Amino acid sequence: MRSGIRSALALGLMVTTATPLWVEAAHAQDNVYAADEIIVTARKRDETLVQVPVAISAVSAADINRYAATDLGKIGQLIPQVILAKTGGGGAGASFSIRGIGSSALDAGIDQTVSLNLDGLQLSRGRLITQSFFDIAQVEVLKGPQALFFGKNSPGGVVSLRTNGPTKELAGYARAGYEFRANERFVEGAVSGPLSDTLGFRVAARASKMDGYIKNVAGPITLPSDPTMPGVGAAHSRDPGTKEVLGRVTLAWNPSSAFDATLKVFGAKLKDNGETSGTELLCQGNSRTLDLLSLTMLTDPYSDCKLNGKRTLGAFNPNLAANYPRSNGGVPETKYHSILGSMTMNYRTDAVTFTSVTGYWNYKNDGFDNFAFDSIPAVAGANMDKSSAFTQELRVNTTLDGSLNFNGGVYYENSKRDTRGHGFIGDVGPDPRNGQVNNWTLNSHNKGEAWSVYGQLIYNITPEIELAGGARYTHEKKRTQVGNSFVNENFAPFAFTAGEGQFTTGHFSDNNVSPEVTLSWHPDTHSTLYAAYKTGYKSGGFSNPSILSLGQTTADLGFKPEKANGGEIGYKASMMGGRLMINSAIYRYKFKGLQLTSFNPSPPSFTIRNAASARTTGIEVDTSYQATNELQIRLAAAYNRAKYLSFPAAPCYAGQTLAQGCTAANTQDLSGTALVRAPKVNLTGGVTYDTPVTGDINLGLSADANYTSGYWLLENQNPVGWQKGFARLNATVRLHQADDTWELALIGRNLTNKWYGIAGAEKPFGTPDAVWVNVGRPRELMVQGTVRF
Repeated sequence: MRSGIRSALALGLMVTTATPLWVEAAHAQDNVYAADEIIVTARKRDETLVQVPVAISAVSAADINRYAATDLGKIGQLIPQVILAKTGGGGAGASFSIRGIGSSALDAGIDQTVSLNLDGLQLSRGRLITQSFFDIAQVEVLKGPQALFFGKNSPGGVVSLRTNGPTKELAGYARAGYEFRANERFVEGAVSGPLSDTLGFRVAARASKMDGYIKNVAGPITLPSDPTMPGVGAAHSRDPGTKEVLGRVTLAWNPSSAFDATLKVFGAKLKDNGETSGTELLCQGNSRTLDLLSLTMLTDPYSDCKLNGKRTLGAFNPNLAANYPRSNGGVPETKYHSILGSMTMNYRTDAVTFTSVTGYWNYKNDGFDNFAFDSIPAVAGANMDKSSAFTQELRVNTTLDGSLNFNGGVYYENSKRDTRGHGFIGDVGPDPRNGQVNNWTLNSHNKGEAWSVYGQLIYNITPEIELAGGARYTHEKKRTQVGNSFVNENFAPFAFTAGEGQFTTGHFSDNNVSPEVTLSWHPDTHSTLYAAYKTGYKSGGFSNPSILSLGQTTADLGFKPEKANGGEIGYKASMMGGRLMINSAIYRYKFKGLQLTSFNPSPPSFTIRNAASARTTGIEVDTSYQATNELQIRLAAAYNRAKYLSFPAAPCYAGQTLAQGCTAANTQDLSGTALVRAPKVNLTGGVTYDTPVTGDINLGLSADANYTSGYWLLENQNPVGWQKGFARLNATVRLHQADDTWELALIGRNLTNKWYGIAGAEKPFGTPDAVWVNVGRPRELMVQGTVRF
């Protein structure tokens, strides 16, 4: 009878709820790898994927390698309701969204609502998605507010990556691949083993080079206001033109069963064809750009304003660029480098584990680009974003024999961020003092300090029923200084920017308590039913704009905190000896003060507002069935309704009229409408078949299809920026030795060759119908070889 009740409950939840995780069976000794064997650390303790009462998706190394998912954007595509997008056009450099909740990519001053955790190191800066990630052991995506266990707090969720560590014996791998459409080639490898009985090492490296999947067909155009400095057309025939080198060193010391320490240092160096190199324009006809000095609207005859793999991005005249600081001779280019390090130490007694995680990260992104997004050399910026942070976490975790256990700790973060923008919207001639031709130089200096303390009590009411409750207290303060260190004397008469040497300062300080409680029931060791109430918090702060307008102060640049509260009910189970996995959840969360950024195209500047309130309501279902030892079937579906409950003062889009809802105050009411990058429907399905073909050689076949319904690309809901629903198909064919000593694979991604947008904003000094769009990568066809020893 009890078994029948459980089966009925599981069936009912499959029909009425949705998935908190992505589970895929892989080959183990018995060719079945069950979800109750996958270990995750969502609550900072080792628990199986089935037993942890958290909405979590786990992506294994096998899943990642199957489709050569070496960056967060591709990893995000493996998980329903997740968008991890690198974006162009400056600003934060990226946008992470889970269940339609995320942060704008347009402003470098905003921390991400969805945070990133790399080997225990907590990261909130979107720019870090720029680099690739490789040699990964597992990715965990925690959906919904995560108040307790990850840094300062993460109201939208957490993406946690764990890289491979040292092995007990000497081992390693080498891999090389070539992608035909973008002319992308890469090599990577790792070697790992013991240095002594107590010390192990791992060294991993990767290098890649790509010409690009977008053709740049820009041609020369002369501005009426500047006939002596004509644009020279495309400096690169293909974009994004990426070159990247990455390396990681891991040392693990385990002198006794009571103590261990692991040091990981990860370095990356990247260069591409500019921050806009992954973008295209959407508009009617050809792109048009205002020559501000002559008040002439110029047409770019080379553009087509369609998402089709062609763009026009013109370089600046090298004679003009010679007196333009950091302009790379007028050729668009971005250089990025980063260092990320973590030291994790554990001391264990029979019932208590003490953990220290010390972290440090530093990155610099510096480049020059044509921010007219077309052939016309009218708008430019040489932008720099340099950020660093030191973090320290101390926690204690008990494993007592009784019914009560505790997990708690403290977290500290000290951060610094500097930005610089040498802006240009017209050639007014060289400044008589220093010869610079840029119009202004805007600098911002930002410092932040945060500390928090959290605790959770876990009470086993019975061996099958657990009640867990806790809270995190956070105190955070920020300081900023923003102003123009240089204004060209010839540009000063335009008088819409703040004057040279006029800096404005601001201070922000806030406290927050975020509670969380979860009740879970384990009918047996292979199933969990849970209900959770959760809250989340992200502090306010200050925008880092590209232009500081005349009279604008830090009060105008400030934004308030973002808060979340709500709950979810989930069910997950491993059945039929691990062959069938069912994972489901239903959720409803309300967000107050959602931080949004819209772009004002003329003059190019940011508008930051807090939406009064928003809400997400949805269901997810994820199943995986190992039909035979050779065949696996995967199905997942999700419905998510993410909308503004109240946003009466949202910014208007460019050209919006009174009849279209724009008020005299240049605001519109978006209450009741959908959030940005929040598709309602996600559907995925796939199969994997692996069988011997001769001797110890196997043939592996995989195919995965996914459908995403339409969503807004722009926060202000410019109708040009509506992305229609689309479907993608990925597939692989691989020939490999049964023990995976070697492998040769043909990998296809987005075989439907769908061009689609991820994020965007209005084109600076363009027509109201023109928006730039960061595009998802089109069809890829790659051959990849791997050897392991």
